Amino acid sequence: MNETKRIQTLFKLYFFLIFGALGTLVNYAPLYFKQINFSGTQISTILVLGSVMLILIAPKYGLIFDTAKNKRNVLLVSILVMAASLGTIGYFKAFIPILILWVIYRIVNGPLYSISENLSYGVITTQNNSFGGIRLWGSIGFAVAAWIGGWTYQLYGLQANNLLFFTLMGLSALVLLRMPASVFEIEKDAGTRDLSLREVFKLIVDNRFLLLMALALALSDPVQDGVRSFENIYLENLGVQAGMIGLANMLSALTEVPFMSYADRVIHKFGIRRIILFVFVFDILRRLSVWFFPSAGMVFTTSVMNSISFTFRLVCSITLVNLCLPKQVTSAANAFVGVTLFSLGYVISNALGGLIYDSWGNRPIYLMGAAFSLLSLMLALSAGELQLAEKKQAN
Repeated sequence: MNETKRIQTLFKLYFFLIFGALGTLVNYAPLYFKQINFSGTQISTILVLGSVMLILIAPKYGLIFDTAKNKRNVLLVSILVMAASLGTIGYFKAFIPILILWVIYRIVNGPLYSISENLSYGVITTQNNSFGGIRLWGSIGFAVAAWIGGWTYQLYGLQANNLLFFTLMGLSALVLLRMPASVFEIEKDAGTRDLSLREVFKLIVDNRFLLLMALALALSDPVQDGVRSFENIYLENLGVQAGMIGLANMLSALTEVPFMSYADRVIHKFGIRRIILFVFVFDILRRLSVWFFPSAGMVFTTSVMNSISFTFRLVCSITLVNLCLPKQVTSAANAFVGVTLFSLGYVISNALGGLIYDSWGNRPIYLMGAAFSLLSLMLALSAGELQLAEKKQAN
């Protein structure tokens, strides 16, 4: 096996494991919170405070990675902290310890996945390969783990899921250690220098298309996450068991695979602007479907259809930053766009979602999701066309 093939294989395995680990727990944490009698407001408080801390930390985290001499160690420490926080939530029932552990998990989780995806994008595209073709293995890992995790939670409780989580996180660290040192050596654009966090922000703000599209994605993507935070509870309230909820999560992740395989080519053929606009329209219709037809079958189906918008949002977001900004700042920029900005919307949507859930139940949350997607569509239309000539070069 040559070096290029080896790196691709290692990234596929790495994504399979880290996303598989996430799939064993993250979908079932809200069910666990409900099981131990947390209210909707308490659940949204946990989700919101985690996102608030993430907003403050993520860009700095990305910049630390961009400037670190040993980038591998940054990821290894992140894996360890995530395992120690998310992996131990199931051993507690009191609100404050769970809140603290969730906040620690969120601080590390966002940058870990954002940096890993951006790192693979930079390495894979320089080898003339598809980022989506590598990242799809994360979707497969998540799908398998979500299905197994659903039945494990239903039969044995969240602590059994913790054991699966610890195993997959440990294996992902081992794979990271096997990656060649060259993977972590990011080549800078010619004539550029390291930039401060403020300078990175300025590059984003000065690029009108990037800024408005990032804001549009940030306004609606976290809202979909906010809907999903209560979606599993909604399915359970409609009589769907945890095993079937796991099946929905598995099917959603599995159907990401074909879209992830061709996402790069679709974006290249139709243009990143058209694909982002399509995603917003698609999500408006998807969320309104549940509002008008609030059945378990419709919630299940539209949950699976999340794979389409999730895939194109992810690939478009990473591609957008890499198209518009110099290489040596893309980790920090992706952390800001894909984590900090998205978390602002996540805070708002989860806070509103918790209040709506406690006051009127799950159904109106879908109307909220459609409304935010409509605002995103209007913002994206005002961004104009992408001008690659606007790409900023650091001096």
